[in-house]
Parts: sequence; structure tokens; C-alpha cells
Amino acid sequence: MSLSKDLTDQYKERMSQSNDGHDITFSIMVLGTNFWPLTPPSHEFLIPTDILPTFNSFTNYYSVKHSGRKLTWLWNYSKNELRTNYTKEKYVFMTSAYQMAVLVQYNKHDTMDLKELIAATGVPRELLLQLLAILVKAKVLINDEDEQYDLNPGVFLFISRYYGY
Repeated sequence: MSLSKDLTDQYKERMSQSNDGHDITFSIMVLGTNFWPLTPPSHEFLIPTDILPTFNSFTNYYSVKHSGRKLTWLWNYSKNELRTNYTKEKYVFMTSAYQMAVLVQYNKHDTMDLKELIAATGVPRELLLQLLAILVKAKVLINDEDEQYDLNPGVFLFISRYYGY
């Protein structure tokens, strides 16, 4: 665990020196598969464009620092902090990577249907329906029409802060 913290600190230091930092706070835990038998998701996850620069930057940093090692991203264990940036009221959401992937879609769209969300996130339909049900219950999204999800009017625009594994 301390090696992961050191790696994150070194990466942050490099980003601050090169002015290559993005508007995302990033922490990562790099764990050895021999010691941490965690299972990656069985589906492909489409990384949101909001965090893609940070993802690519860290992946490149890691591959240079640890040549020959392979990173397996465990999106199913990731957590994120999303801050709203739209109304007078500011909200902070603690989300999974999958919930974050859904919510940042609403930075560009007020309405999306289920097929669009599947295509944008790569999250399987059954899992996505569970995630959407939680967001509807929390009144972040509205689901008045079958398989259509609308941003609750005048409420949120999301910026992401990514904390990943």
C-alpha cells in the first residue's frame, strides 16, 4: 500500500512540475495480483473523455517507470467524487466509475436513452439499469418515458474528480 502511495505522489509531483496536470485530482492504488486477487470486470468499459487525459497520462507514466508490467484497471472497484458546477447550490456525489460515466454524459446532453448510455459507457444493460434506478431514485435523473433518462431540470452539471484503482 505504501508503494502505491509513493507512486501516486511521484506521479502528482511530475504532473505539477511539467504543468501537465489536468483539472482532476487523481489517486491510484497499484496492487500486485499475487497479493490482491481482485477480479476485473468481464465487459469493456468506455473511459469518459473527461478522465481520458489523466488515464492516458498515468498509463504512460507507469509503463515508462515499470517497463514490462501490465496495468489492469479495476473500474468495478473505483470510486469518484463528482462536483456540480451549474446552479448556485453546489453538490458533491460519491459515485462508482460506472455512475460517473453515466453522469458526465449529461454535461453535453439533457436527455439520453438507454441505448445511447450503453454505447457511451460500455456498461452492460442489466448493470446500467441498476445504476440508472439509483440515480432516478435520488432524483438526479428523471425517467418519465420508457428507456429515456432526462437530467432533472436546472439541477446539475458534473465535473469529475477521479479516484481510481
